[in-house]
Amino acid sequence: MRFGKRSYKSEGSANEKKIIALSLALSCVVCVFAGCGTPKKEDAATATAPPAVETDTSAAAPESTTAQAEAEEALFRRMAESTLCIFTSTGSNGTGFLYREKYLITNAHVLYDAERFTLLDLQGKERQGTVVFTDDGEDIAVIRLTDFKGKSVTFGDSGALSVGEQVLLIGNPADGEPFSYCTGRRVKAEGELFRSIDPYRYLPVDAPIVSGYSGGPAFNMKGELIGISNAAFTEDLSGYGFEHLGLLIPIDRVKELIEAHCG
Repeated sequence: MRFGKRSYKSEGSANEKKIIALSLALSCVVCVFAGCGTPKKEDAATATAPPAVETDTSAAAPESTTAQAEAEEALFRRMAESTLCIFTSTGSNGTGFLYREKYLITNAHVLYDAERFTLLDLQGKERQGTVVFTDDGEDIAVIRLTDFKGKSVTFGDSGALSVGEQVLLIGNPADGEPFSYCTGRRVKAEGELFRSIDPYRYLPVDAPIVSGYSGGPAFNMKGELIGISNAAFTEDLSGYGFEHLGLLIPIDRVKELIEAHCG
C-alpha cells in the first residue's frame, strides 16, 4: 500500500465513527488489526455497594499482580495526556502522540484518502490541525496543531528494549472507546513467522494491537516512547507461545525524521 502526500483540514464530528479495518502487507504475510480490550470506567453516581460476603483469601489476587495493574493504570493516565485520538472522513480511527508541544505524530496510512479529520483530546475537546509532512515509506505523518499545546512525549531508546520487557500502548479502538490501552512484552523474533519481518524496521511485541491503534504511542514502563503502533498479525500464533503479535515502528528508526519536521 502506498501513501501519497496530500493536504488535509480538520473538521467533522468525533461521533461519526463508521469504522473500517486497516491492513498492511508485509512481504508474504498480510497484517491486519485484531481485537483488544477497552478499559471501562464505573459510574460512581450509579454504583451500588456490594453485599457483605465472606472473602475467600485463597482466591485473592496476589499483591504483585495488583501492584502491576495499578502501575499500568497510573502510567496510562499520565501518558494519555500526551495522546490525541483521530477520526477521519473515511470512517477509520487512528491515534497520535504529541511532540514539541504543538505537533502530533501518527502513521501516514491513518490519513490515507481522508479529506478531513477530527482530533480529540483527553478532555473530550475537538482540536484543529494541518498535515505538514508525510512519508509513505516510513509510514509517518506530522500534524501541526493550530489551537492546542500539550504535554510532549519523551523519546526513549527502542534498541535497549530487551526481550520480555513490558510495554504499554495507547489507542483509539474501532470497536471500543477513545483512549484505551493494552499491554504486552517484547518477543524474540525467530522462526518461520518472523522471516518476513525486517528487525530494523519493526519491533515485535505480544500486545493485542487493533484497528484504531495505528500511529499511537508505545511506552516502556518508565514512560519513555519506544515505538509507534503500526500493524498486527492474524495468523495462528499458538505454536509460538503467545496469542497476539503486534508490530511497532522503533522510535530509534524515525526519531531524526520526526525531529527534522517538528521545528
